[in-house]
Amino acid sequence: MAVDLNNEKLIARYLLGDLPEEQQVEIEDRAFADKGYLELVTSVENDLIDEYARRELSETERQMFESRFLASAERRKRVEFARALARVPVAAAVPERVVVSQPAKWTWRDSLYAFLIGLNPAAKIATVAVMLFLTLGGVWLFAETMRLRNQLAHLQAQNQTRQNELQQQVQAERRRSEELNAQLAHEKQQREQSDESLRQLSETGSETPARPVIASLTLLPGLSRGGGEKSSLILAGDARLVRLQIGIDPNEPYKTFAVELRTAAGRQVWTKENLTARTRGRARAVSLTLPASVLKSGDYELRLRGRQEGGESEDVGFYYFDVKR
Repeated sequence: MAVDLNNEKLIARYLLGDLPEEQQVEIEDRAFADKGYLELVTSVENDLIDEYARRELSETERQMFESRFLASAERRKRVEFARALARVPVAAAVPERVVVSQPAKWTWRDSLYAFLIGLNPAAKIATVAVMLFLTLGGVWLFAETMRLRNQLAHLQAQNQTRQNELQQQVQAERRRSEELNAQLAHEKQQREQSDESLRQLSETGSETPARPVIASLTLLPGLSRGGGEKSSLILAGDARLVRLQIGIDPNEPYKTFAVELRTAAGRQVWTKENLTARTRGRARAVSLTLPASVLKSGDYELRLRGRQEGGESEDVGFYYFDVKR
């Protein structure tokens, strides 16, 4: 069942802290977004202070009011002002009418002066006090309203800034996702083309077994990028396939491996996953076959990663070699 947030009794319960947290949040959100509703909340708050000053609240409401309102120095000032205004006596007797000859045109100053002259001394003091309190109260209410409006404008500006930042982050993440998807599609297409080339080359190689079409190279672990004993692969003009034997530690616990081959400049030229290692005697190696056409003359870096049964992968080693045609 929907709750009428414009109900003044409901707002008074909110000001006394007698509402569930969900309804308090609804009232605060609406006051934050609607200036007219904020003015209604301020009006109910002023009426509640006047009722407390005139002792018109129940005992329970008075205790909730004191625990909530008197905790703030600013609200205590407003309560003291309401108490002082409630103690101003009202003129009980109406003085005798004094007949004053009026000029042809009376201004409001003349009317006010005549009214004050016609009052007895007690009524004059009470009237001046009431006018003074009303003037000060009006000034204070105006200043308080302006302060609340400025605070609301500041909060709205902060909220807009935060929304703009979040929107920029979403756009940046969307662009990054699009770039990653495009890169994955490109790599998938490249892999499919390379697999097709391997299949065709394998068929061609089976038809002409007499021609030397496979170039082999064994890579040993432990070589650094700048090592002087870097392996070299010499590709003849009729070489169609390259087979790399990647040596690993026999004690490596990984079941499958993944290979990533890059140039010295960092350009990726070949990737392959789900490779298994073969053991021959005391040696253990991972075999990789790729088209010779993807390798140009220059230096290369091969990164070998091992994958555990849980799906996580770790670097096993980096291998460096150069190609000469």
